[in-house]
Parts: sequence; C-alpha cells; structure tokens
Amino acid sequence: MMDFLNSEMMKRFIHSAPVNIFFKDTKCRYCFASEICDLVSAGENGSIVGKTDLEVQKFPEMGKMYYEDDKKILATGEGSQYISEFPMEDGESLYFEIKKSAVRDEKGNIIGIVGIVDNVTERVRLEKKVEELSIIDGLTGVYNRNYLKYRVEEKKKQLIFPFTVIMSDCNYLKEVNDQYGHEYGDILLKIVAETLREEIPEGSPVIRMGGDEFMILGNGITEEKASELMANIRESLKRKSKEKILLSLAMGSYTVQSKDFSFDEICHEADQRMYENKKWLKAGESAETAE
Repeated sequence: MMDFLNSEMMKRFIHSAPVNIFFKDTKCRYCFASEICDLVSAGENGSIVGKTDLEVQKFPEMGKMYYEDDKKILATGEGSQYISEFPMEDGESLYFEIKKSAVRDEKGNIIGIVGIVDNVTERVRLEKKVEELSIIDGLTGVYNRNYLKYRVEEKKKQLIFPFTVIMSDCNYLKEVNDQYGHEYGDILLKIVAETLREEIPEGSPVIRMGGDEFMILGNGITEEKASELMANIRESLKRKSKEKILLSLAMGSYTVQSKDFSFDEICHEADQRMYENKKWLKAGESAETAE
C-alpha cells in the first residue's frame, strides 16, 4: 500500500480526480487525502495526515459524527453515505456528499477506510429551490398543503410548546365569486393570506389548505394568545373589507402542551371548533336579517 501511495504518478491521478479521495487507517486517522476543503482546520504544516476528524474538523459535532461513523465502519465492515451541510460566514451553506467503504486485505481483514467527498452544493441548492417552489401557493404566496407532506415531520422536532393549530375558512368567497367573478374572489384570498401573515408571529407558518381554507401552525402560542390573535385577525379583516369584497373568517383553534400528541387529532379538533364558529356566525347573520 505504501508503494502505491509513494507513486508520484498515482498521486497525480488521484489529485486530478473529479472528487476528493481519502484513506484512513484502523485508528480513524487520515493517511492520505487528495484535497481537503477550507472547511477543516489542518495542522501547522497544512496537513491532516495522522489526525482524526475529531482533531481537524472546524465543527466539533460534525467531527464527532464522522469519527463515530469511521469506528462503526471498522467494526462492521459496512460502508456509509450521507450529505453534510457546512454553514459559511456569509449565511450560505456548502454541501458535500461523503461515501466511505471498508478496505480489506487478501485475508478479508479490515485494514482501513477509503472514501470520496463530492461537492454537491449546486445540486442540493437546486433541489431545495424546487422543493420550496412546490410548497408555496402560487396565488397567495403562503405555504400550500405540500408543506405538511414535506416539512411537518421535520418541524415537529423544533416545536415550541404550547403549540396551537388554528383552522380558518373564508365566509364570503362563494358570494363574491358568484356576484363579481373569480377575479374578486382571488383578491379576497390574497388579502386574507396577507392579513394572516401580518398578524401571526414569526415562526408560525400559514398554510392554504385549498379553496378558502387556511391553517396556522402556532409555535409557542398559548390558548389565550390564539384567542387574541383570532380577534385581531377579525378586526383587521373588518377594516379591510370593501363593498364588493367582504372579509370574514370562521376560525377555531386547539392547543397542546407537550410532544405527546397526534397532529391529525389536533387538526381535527381545531377544524371542528372552526365549523362551530361558522355555524354561530351564520346564526348571528340570520338573526340580524330577521330583525
């Protein structure tokens, strides 16, 4: 193996490869690396040879994860593959796909690790952009129901309790569409979405579920705060109402205090309360008409 590593021609081939290549020994130490990005803190002589990821990575948690992964490969012989995100000072991130395999001698004994590091930043950024576009409602600019499909499980790990779901339904969309046309109905939906984003605290996504239904995922919002927010939304919509565009929402909320909950169940409870509110509003309108 050393003859191979000392071969100048072979080194030139490896350094010219379209991906970075590295070898590690049975103690998880680098014994060769074709190129290591500026994302690692190399030694005084600019070399990482003889060091583990615990010693060279700028991000300690990442170094620990790489090191533990190396030990697992050496113990089991099973390779690994993953994409790592490296935050940069400008706020952007670089992404590298890392693939590692165990190296065995002629007797089948594991003698080290071989790996490649491929810069997949452009690919990941494009994928993220496509995903972002797929979860944004084209009419209103808020999230669409795809957000629940792609992001809710990820976001559940970052929830701040109490957590509240607010469901809402536009009261006059059908009337506006029937009397003035769908163009005015679209304006109604845009104003409602804009109002929800204005009134709801940052970090609580607004989602258009379809048609005239909107959902709010209230991070850190208590039941009392939810009631206050719904009152503020109603007042804001009332102020923005025009002769041809009556703005009103039926709303209902449900709050949980801990991670022990079913997302589907709290959405159902909030939905039920929203429909109860809608019935109450209609009953009030009927009473006013009768007078």
